[in-house]
Amino acid sequence: MSKNILFINGSLRKKSFNQTLVDYIKSQLEKKGHRVEQLDFINLPLFNQDIEFPAPSEVQKIRDIIKKSDALWIVSPEYNGTFPGGLKNFLDWASRPIEQGVFGPPSFIKDKLVAVSGAAGRSGAASVRENLIKLLTSMSLKPLGTSTGIVLPTEAFQTGEFVLSDENKKELDKQIDDFIKAL
Repeated sequence: MSKNILFINGSLRKKSFNQTLVDYIKSQLEKKGHRVEQLDFINLPLFNQDIEFPAPSEVQKIRDIIKKSDALWIVSPEYNGTFPGGLKNFLDWASRPIEQGVFGPPSFIKDKLVAVSGAAGRSGAASVRENLIKLLTSMSLKPLGTSTGIVLPTEAFQTGEFVLSDENKKELDKQIDDFIKAL
């Protein structure tokens, strides 16, 4: 059965190395009959309780997109051993109550399946993946039991270009299969 999968790239950079992962995973899921969409959260205001209710229009827009998804897939670089600030801001807004005086994450994210992948330097995004899984669990999402980390070759940083190797694709294909089984 076809599912709606929402992708979030933790990098806001136009030629993000992690977008290479997103594009590959999306194409593989589409081949298997799933509908995919990528969320653009660049215009989200910084989270601030003073503007939380009513939610700013950009916040409501991303909430509506998340509501329509059956599962999420977050792909992120590693900044200073953890996730980028923009991604954290997005997750803060996504996990906040939608009604004043009601506590806890909104029902549209509770127990929603979420996969985590990342590309980074020598770490293979290990720290960001670990930190994201911990955060997503505390947000009442359901992280997939496996995550994939890709070690970026030195040449990618020198040229600004990153091409997935056959081994990278094999690792991602395994996670895609695990994800589909968990849907």
